[in-house]
Amino acid sequence: MQFAPEMTNIRRQLEDRGYEVALPNITEGQDYSQDSEKNAILKRTFIDEHFAKIDTSDAILVVNHDKKGVANYVGGNTLMEITYAYAHGLEVFLLNPIPEVSYADEIYGIYPIVLDGDLAAIDEYYASLPLVYMSTGSTIKHTAIARAMRRAGIPVRVMGQKVDTGVNEQPMTIEESYEGAMNRHKNLKSLGVAADYYATIESGQHPAHADHSLFGCNVIIMEKAGQEPKIGIDLDIEFPREMLDKVPSVYPDLGALVQAEYGAAEKDPYPYFTDGRLTRQRILEGAAYNVMIQLPKS
Repeated sequence: MQFAPEMTNIRRQLEDRGYEVALPNITEGQDYSQDSEKNAILKRTFIDEHFAKIDTSDAILVVNHDKKGVANYVGGNTLMEITYAYAHGLEVFLLNPIPEVSYADEIYGIYPIVLDGDLAAIDEYYASLPLVYMSTGSTIKHTAIARAMRRAGIPVRVMGQKVDTGVNEQPMTIEESYEGAMNRHKNLKSLGVAADYYATIESGQHPAHADHSLFGCNVIIMEKAGQEPKIGIDLDIEFPREMLDKVPSVYPDLGALVQAEYGAAEKDPYPYFTDGRLTRQRILEGAAYNVMIQLPKS
């Protein structure tokens, strides 16, 4: 965190290039005391916070300047974040070359992308990636697909636009969700946009059992250009009846409900009945990964 001013400056430069950037908590390193137990609790809080930011990212950028007499220093905390990003299939960018430290081999083994101080190299890298075109403009769905494909070993860039589903805004069965997904995908392909992959996600609810309220469901369509699409149907967790009673009588869907009643920034109801432990993006990412790994690699 000694380089917080440099990170803030780099964030501005990346945002000017069109990227969305999350900084580490810049108060880390300023709030420690002589009490080792309190420091451990504080460090744990920062670790969890930083990992949560990586959970919604496509990549991390390590700002590794000279420190402690070591050129391009990478410390223990940053090494943990590099490892966490690598475990999720994300790209790891290093602003400067890999330092000469005892764990340099571990950093080399992750195959980071070294920028040599040139942020324009990030643009060049992403421009070289395969394009996924989606039948939605939803940031949550774009992120879910991008991360699912990275987990499958295929880094991509994602674009898309909303197309008509031909069904209700809130599908109430798997069958309706399936129909909406098929309509979406057909309409997506009719746009004639050239891409390496095409992807569709249609979310809804389904009455899986008479003793329960509705469960979340998602239909995922993944298609590599020139190949037959793969389709996945995912059933996730049960929604509270008090939420469902207001859809569609009061709100068109659950996303609109949490935005209106809880002030949610995203159309994501899951954190509001899982104590913040589950997000729509994470559910969609897992469902998309299950479909993505069925696509032929050749």
